Amino acid sequence: MVKISIVIPTFNSEKFLKNTLDSILSQTYKNYEVIICDNFSKDKTKSIVKYYTKSCNKIRFFQKVDSGVAEALNFGFSKAKGQLLCWLNSDDLYFHNNVLNIISQTYKKNKFDFIVGNFVNINEKNKIIKSFYSFIPKNKIKYYFYYNQIFTGSLFFSKNVYKKFNCFDISYKYSFEYEIIFFLLKNFKGHYINEFLSCFRILPTALSSNKILLKKEMYALLKKYDLIYTNLLFLRIFSYFRNNNFLHVIVNKFFDRYANSTIKF
Repeated sequence: MVKISIVIPTFNSEKFLKNTLDSILSQTYKNYEVIICDNFSKDKTKSIVKYYTKSCNKIRFFQKVDSGVAEALNFGFSKAKGQLLCWLNSDDLYFHNNVLNIISQTYKKNKFDFIVGNFVNINEKNKIIKSFYSFIPKNKIKYYFYYNQIFTGSLFFSKNVYKKFNCFDISYKYSFEYEIIFFLLKNFKGHYINEFLSCFRILPTALSSNKILLKKEMYALLKKYDLIYTNLLFLRIFSYFRNNNFLHVIVNKFFDRYANSTIKF
């Protein structure tokens, strides 16, 4: 069975960390490890992790000074023992308890370099705000990037691929996830599954809420990877067709079946 390594960067994460860990520990697929990289939190993060490690030997906890999430991820992935790697933010969740089983079965069939699924936005009370259907190219991209409907909580990639990526550039504080997305799309053929896999929590204090700096860094990364960003509608529609989920997207536009429901574990 393929082993999945889940890295969670933490810093003063006591508010939602229990939810995040519960969504992992409730998974029906059990061949995984959780690597928590903590930047010496001042709150109860450490005690929460210690409580979980008393009854679960799948969690490894490290405390190390870092400059941000990108550096914490570099450290976490350097400790990973799994064949498949991923990460969750310390306030995000898996969508249901069969996510890792779906991923393991998908990877087992074809050993894809990376796998992408759908995601939802949730609020502070785990209520779904909106659901999103992702899409990826059938082939490696060369010039244009418009695949910004990818959330890293629903992104899984092989350890061999990550070795080629090497590590995140820690100078990018707000858009570091785009670096690995650009790298994957330019160099590998991935696999899209039409399944909802993760929940991205929307909080006003989150790093991604700093849209000005995020946009500035994203364009710097586009230049680094020789890509041009475009948001042309017909390209997105074409991609949805190729991923066989166009009808789902249209229906979801007018009737979001998950909106206002609550994620529970």
